[in-house]
Amino acid sequence: MTTSAQAQLPRSTPLHGGGRRKHRFPLFCALVLLASGYAEVGPNPASAAQAAEAAEPAAKPQRAPVFQIRNRTKEPLLRADKPWESLCVSGGLVIREGARWRMWYGAYDRNYKRDDDACLCYAESPDGCRWTKPNLGIVEYQGNKNNNILISGPKCGGYSCSYVFLDEGKDPRQKYKMIWHRFKPHNAWWVFGATSADGIHWNLLQKPLCPKNSDTTTPCIPEKGKYRLYTRVWQGGDFKGARAVGYTESDHFGDFPTPVEIFSHDNQDPEGMQFYASAATKLTDNLYVMLPAAFYTKNQTVRSHLAWSRDGIHFTRYGREPVVDLGTTFDNKGVYVMPGATPGDVPNTWWFYYFGTKIEHDSSPDAIKYDGGIGRFLLVLK
Repeated sequence: MTTSAQAQLPRSTPLHGGGRRKHRFPLFCALVLLASGYAEVGPNPASAAQAAEAAEPAAKPQRAPVFQIRNRTKEPLLRADKPWESLCVSGGLVIREGARWRMWYGAYDRNYKRDDDACLCYAESPDGCRWTKPNLGIVEYQGNKNNNILISGPKCGGYSCSYVFLDEGKDPRQKYKMIWHRFKPHNAWWVFGATSADGIHWNLLQKPLCPKNSDTTTPCIPEKGKYRLYTRVWQGGDFKGARAVGYTESDHFGDFPTPVEIFSHDNQDPEGMQFYASAATKLTDNLYVMLPAAFYTKNQTVRSHLAWSRDGIHFTRYGREPVVDLGTTFDNKGVYVMPGATPGDVPNTWWFYYFGTKIEHDSSPDAIKYDGGIGRFLLVLK
């Protein structure tokens, strides 16, 4: 196996170490023209040597792209309204195939104890806005199969959805791939994979893709000759210190080396702010973005920032302020942008979906009912 990331990248936090935890919201558990100022963010000094091994040196600085965010939804396009969603919905991973828009999202009911108690659910739309939850007849819930559940965590030994993506040009039986998580001994959320021919019937791979902790949404970008995996790491070791974004890659869908840190907060950020999930996404052959969710620990809110890269490893902050800030309704306490861009009708535009919540980050699950919704916005490259 050839891996250009033999350096070790960072990992993510465990949900709560096995017991019932405070509600660190399940893993995935338009505003304004973005500021034109930006600042470089790279690996911490302790991991700089490792990150240097992970990729070729970055090319000479290029003109910074100019982005704009438009058409953000004010109300959720999909909300928690089913018994198996009685705690919350989360995620919102969307792929457009012709006239059909497809969404995979997470759901939790009131029996929630840990993030791998999730159900993977499915919805469809003719336009990306009006979503239906079809009765699929696959998984039994409370005595019947009249639901849109694809996978049940409690029934399969633990499952938490992270990312769904297309991997076309390979084996058609594995056209769709998925990243998911399961809690393992020693307080770690290992990264697993799954494959599917149709996006409905899934084969959960039991060998981990990366037996390292990544307790948040973990995007995977397939490219010629390699898969890029963006994880969470902790700067002080698993669940110690601050959260940061890690990176690792492999020449096949498995056997990823230990991730190394590539992106984090810096001393110009507010005290206690740290980056959560990355939402790393490839827009064009030479333009990658992150819309990292910044967790403001002082006021228990989550807001999404923006960073860009030409090589998918060295990212530059685009301004210092959130670009998708708190809303006023279903998203007034947290905004988690999900990875994966759906091209808009006009060139250089992409729809991004996000999970919004009205609940503070560390709220107790006992106080939560039918929380969470899925919204979207249009990212425009000027």
